Amino acid sequence: MSLPKPRRAASPTLRQVFVTGTDTDVGKTVFTAAFLAWLRRHEIPSIGFKPLASGSREDAERLYEAQQRQVPIDIINPWHFAEPIAPLLAARQEGRRVTLEALAGHVEAASQGLQFSVIEGAGGLLSPLMEGTDAPQVIDRLDAAPVVVAVDRIGVVGQVRLVWAALSPAVRARAQVVLMEAPGPDASTASNRALLGEYIEPQRIHAFPRLRSGELRKFGGTRTEEACGGIARGLGARTAS
Repeated sequence: MSLPKPRRAASPTLRQVFVTGTDTDVGKTVFTAAFLAWLRRHEIPSIGFKPLASGSREDAERLYEAQQRQVPIDIINPWHFAEPIAPLLAARQEGRRVTLEALAGHVEAASQGLQFSVIEGAGGLLSPLMEGTDAPQVIDRLDAAPVVVAVDRIGVVGQVRLVWAALSPAVRARAQVVLMEAPGPDASTASNRALLGEYIEPQRIHAFPRLRSGELRKFGGTRTEEACGGIARGLGARTAS
């Protein structure tokens, strides 16, 4: 299938951010919600999306709360499918089709005049999203900066490097990595970040704390300040202060 050529983002001042991961259930929504809350605390004009959701709409609802219920849920999540499987398969089951241009057009229209647009993907980087289109094509079309979320446990270095290898050199040059704290440390935990830093610039690797239930309700608060601030600066954020 011939895909549209990538174009620049909707506004010359807009930074599109695409949150992806090494797999499903690695903490993409936890990070995305915390990052959106951070942007709002620092008065950075922004919007967050979960364009494609299958099964539960819980992830989109989390982003709705992180944006203080000011962005309608159908703007955050314009395409929702009932079956909890890959969006491509879920859409096929319902006889529906989402195109790259429709997704990009929705994001760009809703992001006009803002500084940051944060798009959460579904599953891992190469999880099937749409007919003929996976996350790398969405990233290219939006001229987005990827944030790769992974759990800080044994195997994470290889997993992140596989995602990194699937990105083009130009996209890798603007990507960031989030290492989510695992439920419990293992033998690799103390060395994963440093080892990964031998392959990716250390300043682009950010440790993200594991949040307790009360902290999750507050989107991390001050505990995520260092990680979210470092990522925002790496992505070119301009704070109001």
